[in-house]
Amino acid sequence: MSAPVGHAAHLAPVELDELDGLRAPDGGDRSRRFPAARVTATVVALVLVLLGVQSWLDARERARLRYLAEVPGVLRALADPPGVLWRWAPGVGTLVAGDSAGGWAVGADYHPGGVTLRGTDPDTGDQRWSAPFSLDAALPPGGRSEFPSVWVRCTVVRSDDAPLAVCAAEVSPVASGGAATPLAVLDPATGSVLATPTVPAGTLWAATDSLLVRATPAEDGRGGVRWTLTATDPTTGSVQWRSSTPVVPQVHEVRIGDDVFRSEPALAADDDRVLLTDSGHAWLFGADGSPRGDVTVATDGWAELGRSGTLVWMPWQNFAVPAGVLVTAAGARVAVGELPARLSVDDGTAPGVVLLTGDDGGWDGVALVARDAVTGDELWRADGVRGEPLLVDGVVHVAQGADVVARDARSGEVRWSVPVGAVPAYLGTDGSLVVVVTPDRTLHGLELADGRLALSVDLNRLTPGDPAGIDQVADYAGRLLVRFRDGSGIVLG
Repeated sequence: MSAPVGHAAHLAPVELDELDGLRAPDGGDRSRRFPAARVTATVVALVLVLLGVQSWLDARERARLRYLAEVPGVLRALADPPGVLWRWAPGVGTLVAGDSAGGWAVGADYHPGGVTLRGTDPDTGDQRWSAPFSLDAALPPGGRSEFPSVWVRCTVVRSDDAPLAVCAAEVSPVASGGAATPLAVLDPATGSVLATPTVPAGTLWAATDSLLVRATPAEDGRGGVRWTLTATDPTTGSVQWRSSTPVVPQVHEVRIGDDVFRSEPALAADDDRVLLTDSGHAWLFGADGSPRGDVTVATDGWAELGRSGTLVWMPWQNFAVPAGVLVTAAGARVAVGELPARLSVDDGTAPGVVLLTGDDGGWDGVALVARDAVTGDELWRADGVRGEPLLVDGVVHVAQGADVVARDARSGEVRWSVPVGAVPAYLGTDGSLVVVVTPDRTLHGLELADGRLALSVDLNRLTPGDPAGIDQVADYAGRLLVRFRDGSGIVLG
């Protein structure tokens, strides 16, 4: 046999024992068996790698869902298809506090002359406990017959053992000198009342992290006022820190032309900041009481906390045409025409972005504006936004007309857009789906990643009779509450 053209042939003698060495022990051809073994080993290794990657991805997704379960406003995972857990009735009480993990719910049952707090099992609607809310500290001189209404608001604070609910009862009308506000600090799972402090008339309160913060004014007799902030343990009343503001001229009314603008002092807090505004001034403190500076922009406005360490200052006289100032996380002051956006869900992602809302010049919604939290630069803008946006995994989901649109929180790039047939009455998430309820009583479940329709439910089939349209849709301690205009409702899961 000749060699191919251009190649020299090299012949060498081969001994028999060398030929035997090329044979497999069973007589097979080792030159053919070795590649097959290598392929098998490679496939096994690849499968193990893929299984390891999948296991890692599954673990990461479980950790993500566990984290989201603690985020306020996130629903528990909906069944496919969702069903009625129980039927809501007014006697359950208006939700005033709910466990973001879905373990408990506190409702306020209003009745003539008072209010009762009720603990409800979010899965069954069964009443766990009931506690009358004492309003004695807030009664006007004539007693209960003189106040026509009472409003309860609650906030949840952390504790070493379990979350606590701090509830306040505010009655109206209020006399010119103000009224005291009774508080109830309770274990929301059992209804045990742990403390019943009273906030004196003129004193403000808020909660940050695990502390109850009170702001008390003291007039100097020369038209000035100084505020003292005191943070206490909600159950024991022990003082954790105290801080004060400088004396400032007391101004609660500004006349501009024929218009008179009035403001009230306000105290607000988030997990790590406390903001006090009064008389056209604003002061910022850390949750530990450390002063973070006077953030007053002008002497005729008020401030609101924004996400990512920002706040917005808004002048009193420009309600119709907002002309505010964004105080960034770096302390820069940028003129804006918007106020901090109210988000139904904010999982804390996109920490360098602040979301604001303002007038878009039309009647079909508002403008949602994303700005850099450090520089204040506008990143993107979306007009015609309806309802409250939600922010999950760095993506902002909004209702724009009859479409649900997902945008990258930083770039504004549209990830997906899905028509749902009507302006949504509700937009939320269970961590895996964007949950949409439309006025025709249809529930849509859209995949967070790509907007693909994962489920669709006609709520009419789950309600007896004709409930006369949707009145409200809301998160109820991690479950979806749909209330109808006839006073009935259903809780879905």
